[in-house]
Amino acid sequence: MTNSRSKQHGGKREGAGRKSLGITKKVSITLEKEVWEEIEEKKGKEPMSSFLRKIILKYLKKDV
Repeated sequence: MTNSRSKQHGGKREGAGRKSLGITKKVSITLEKEVWEEIEEKKGKEPMSSFLRKIILKYLKKDV
C-alpha cells in the first residue's frame, strides 16, 4: 500500500540548508607533533576548519 502523502515530505527544497562559505578543497598537512598540540590548545572547542580558515584569512589580510 502506498501513501500519496509521503511524496510531499523530504528531499531538496530551494533556499533550505546552510549557505556555502565557498569552495571546499580537501588537503593534508604534515606538521610536527608540538605544532598540532599547540593548534589543538589554541582552537579550544572551535571546529578545526573554522580555526584554520580564520588563520589563513588573517594571513591573507581578508576580513574575518
